[in-house]
Amino acid sequence: MADELGQSPKNWTETQLFANGARGHGECLRYLCSDHIPEELKDDWDPFHGCLKKLCKTLEDALEWISGDLSYFQTDTGVDEDEINLSLEGKINNSLKWLANISSKLGRYLIDSSSRTFLQTGQSTATNLTPIQKRIVIYHLGGGNVTSILSKLGEEKGAVDTLKKILSLYPSNPLISKFDQRDIVNYTLTSITLNCLSPMAPKVLSLRVLQDLCRQFPADKDKCLPSSLFLLTLLFWPEDKDTNIERENKYEVVQSAVQHMEKGYWTKMKDIPPRKRRLYTHFFLGSGNGLDKFIHKRKLKGLVRGTSLSEKRMKWFSGEVWKKPEIDKLLKRVSGWTDDGVVYLEGPQKQKFRIMPLHLPSLPHSNENITFYLGFTFRGPVAYNIVVNK
Repeated sequence: MADELGQSPKNWTETQLFANGARGHGECLRYLCSDHIPEELKDDWDPFHGCLKKLCKTLEDALEWISGDLSYFQTDTGVDEDEINLSLEGKINNSLKWLANISSKLGRYLIDSSSRTFLQTGQSTATNLTPIQKRIVIYHLGGGNVTSILSKLGEEKGAVDTLKKILSLYPSNPLISKFDQRDIVNYTLTSITLNCLSPMAPKVLSLRVLQDLCRQFPADKDKCLPSSLFLLTLLFWPEDKDTNIERENKYEVVQSAVQHMEKGYWTKMKDIPPRKRRLYTHFFLGSGNGLDKFIHKRKLKGLVRGTSLSEKRMKWFSGEVWKKPEIDKLLKRVSGWTDDGVVYLEGPQKQKFRIMPLHLPSLPHSNENITFYLGFTFRGPVAYNIVVNK
């Protein structure tokens, strides 16, 4: 066979380097995911090293691209739409689950024996894993991109333990670790998601620590990922206990992020027909403090009862859901005003803060002082349930 392939027996033996059971699999992962090149392949595979070593990064970037699009375009089952067809060969009922499964499979194909031992025995063995192994396990557990992380909020069992395991794979002190921008986003969102599911979880860091971590995003906001900008609007939203100086500084961070989010949104939507443009609200501003003030939309959906999907939709579109006392207790109303059909937030003194109303029919016909619930999207904050002050 070697002669038929034009290879010498020696070269044919060398190509079996990665077929030697678990040891061969580990050698293959080391070759694909690091600068390491086995001596036996250095010359014969020289034309292919560059392409092969980019394979894992290419797959990660592809999943990140899909996750980024879903942050804008994902369907909200039970509220806006029910199902979406994403496959040429079949139907995918839940785009979030689909991406989470694909991300997990990427990690599963790349996992080696040491990583499997960690998954089986728990957090105590995480210190034995190399940075590459930890990254692969994070992907396998669903912590590799924004969409996969947030999909954990829809899992009924095991999500809390999985999120704790993901966080255990990061350095214990993230502020002094060399995180790239994507790592900061994933780590921060994993912490927020865990807090949503289990506020008393010991692995969750404080809001202040996550704010300090996100200060490491590029100063040039054009170099920030959309998910980084989204986190800046979320984490730096002012709190009642802030001093005037703290509030102004936070509003400056948020407004700068929103300006760049707007540009990114219209770049993403420029070729999308207006009727197909979507704006998905990921979190609402809650009445709690610290990380407890971030209320994911799924929690609100759980409070909406209905005998059918269409009945639930009607409760959202008619605004009936906002009349529920449970939601009024859970969310925080913020103050603002309208001026010629434009909603402004009452807060920053240096620059008017414009807020997009999610449903234009809810706007009052005249200029009024108003209150509303605040939602956080990848375009910027939006106003829900606008009510005129009496």
